[in-house]
Amino acid sequence: MTNRETEVAQLQRTNRELFDRDILNLLNGQMMYEEFKSKKLMGEADYAPFNEAMCVHATTSTIFDTAFIQTRASGHHVSEESYSNTVIKPLSSLFNKRYNYIVLWFGEDMFCQMNLLTLLAYIERSNYGGKVFLNSFRDDDFKVNQMELTLGNYSSVYEDVLVSHVNPSQELMPVMYQAVKLFLDMQSENNVVTQFILKNKQLSQSELLKRLFTVFPMIGYGDTQYIELIEKAK
Repeated sequence: MTNRETEVAQLQRTNRELFDRDILNLLNGQMMYEEFKSKKLMGEADYAPFNEAMCVHATTSTIFDTAFIQTRASGHHVSEESYSNTVIKPLSSLFNKRYNYIVLWFGEDMFCQMNLLTLLAYIERSNYGGKVFLNSFRDDDFKVNQMELTLGNYSSVYEDVLVSHVNPSQELMPVMYQAVKLFLDMQSENNVVTQFILKNKQLSQSELLKRLFTVFPMIGYGDTQYIELIEKAK
């Protein structure tokens, strides 16, 4: 059994109600979605991936509408159709079906937490009446920490952090607080990653990427985000 399968089996023993048909599991990305769906890790529940990187590029106050799609597609340099096929269509069950429970599976790094914040803000605004659980984990060991979340503040935190790039006035859970701090630091031209790139610009791109992944695990960027910063710094 993989780490993930072992952890999920343990969760099933402690919280069986989350392994049923009226549950939607929202997963951080396509790879995780494919593994969970193909192995039916959460039994007969539904699965959907969030294939975004909300930690980079501009966003809009409204979430998942036409203006959001236009703004996000433009930031990622893809067509609106391509963006909709990658990000919006896979979330159709979130938009169209009613669930008693929504379970969000997101890592503790900044990349995952900004995606999580976006989904929580959307769920809150949709007046969802069921229960929301967060299964958070670190990518290295996949030890899952499960908690039930109370909706109420995520919409305004999304607005402050991802739209306006300012500190939120609301109190946040510690992991999200750290991620928000990192996200806001990364908005500065002279952020820690850019400084590191400039100090090591003699390295090849592949070597530099390797080091960036090692030195900044809590940022959670992928190749695409780091390459953008490398090219900007040159």
